[in-house]
Amino acid sequence: MGIKETIIEVASPTNHKVHGGTQNPPPDQWVPFEWDEPKYGRQIQGEICVIRTEGVGGKLQAGFWRNSAASPGSERDGSNKLIYSSPLGDETAVVLEGSAVITVASTGKKYVVAPGSVVSHPKNLEVTWDIQGPFFKKYWCIWNGSAPSANPPTDLLISNINDNGDDWQDYHFNEPKEGALVKGELFFIRSAGSTGTMMSGIWRSGTGIAGSDADAKGTLVTPYTGVLGDETILLLEGEVDVIETQSGRKHSFRAGDVIGLSSGMHVTWISKGPFSKKLWVITKDQLAQ
Repeated sequence: MGIKETIIEVASPTNHKVHGGTQNPPPDQWVPFEWDEPKYGRQIQGEICVIRTEGVGGKLQAGFWRNSAASPGSERDGSNKLIYSSPLGDETAVVLEGSAVITVASTGKKYVVAPGSVVSHPKNLEVTWDIQGPFFKKYWCIWNGSAPSANPPTDLLISNINDNGDDWQDYHFNEPKEGALVKGELFFIRSAGSTGTMMSGIWRSGTGIAGSDADAKGTLVTPYTGVLGDETILLLEGEVDVIETQSGRKHSFRAGDVIGLSSGMHVTWISKGPFSKKLWVITKDQLAQ
C-alpha cells in the first residue's frame, strides 16, 4: 500500500501584509480630514489619503495630508491656521511641499518647517500650524499603543531627512532564520514615544555605504522579519522591491512611496543600486526591553 503525501498550506495571519502606496493617489482617494480635538470638538481641516490602515498591534496608520484653496478649512489663498494636539497618538511627519510655522501652546516655541523637515509630535501636545499657501503636503505616521511609556516626550522634535551627522552606525540585527546580519547604516531620530515601542530614524544603503555588502551596482538584498515591530517607511531615494517569502508576491516601490512591513512576516528587501534611503518608524504594542 502506497503512502499518500498530504500538503498542508499554512495561512498567514490576516494582519501580515505589505502595505504600500504613492503620494500622488487618484483624486477619489482623498477625503476631508476629520478628528475630535479635545478642547475644541470636531474639526475638519485639509484632506487625507490613508495608505497603511493597521499594524500587528496597537493603532497604526500612515498616509498623506494636504491643504490648498480647495481644501476644507482653508483660506482662499491656500493658507490655513489650525490647532492640533495629535490626540490619536504620536505622529511622525515629513513635509513634502510648502512651509509652515508650528507654535507649541504651552511654551510659545516656534518652529519653521519646509520640505524635508521631519516633525516628531508627541500625543496630546497642543500646537498651532500656520500653513503658508498656496499648497502644503505632508507624510504622516500615527501610532498609539496600549502601554504608556515612563518618560514620554513633551516637546516637538524637528529634524531633517538630509541630516548627515557623525552618528551613522552600521545596522546590526538578528534574523530568526538567517542569524546575525549587518545591512546598511542608520541613525536614530527618536528612541521612544508616549506608548508602547516607537522608534524612528534614517537608513541608507548602496555603493560606498558602510555596512552594505552590496554588489557592484549597489544593490543590497536583505532578509527581514521585523522582530522589533511593525515598520512604516517613507522611501526617500532610490527604488526597492519587497518579496513576500511565503507567497512569492513582489511589491515594487520608488522614492516618495509609503511602505508598511508587518512584524513577524518574513520578506526579502531588495534595495536597487546605486543608492537607497528611507525614513523608518518602528512600533510595537509592548515597551522595548
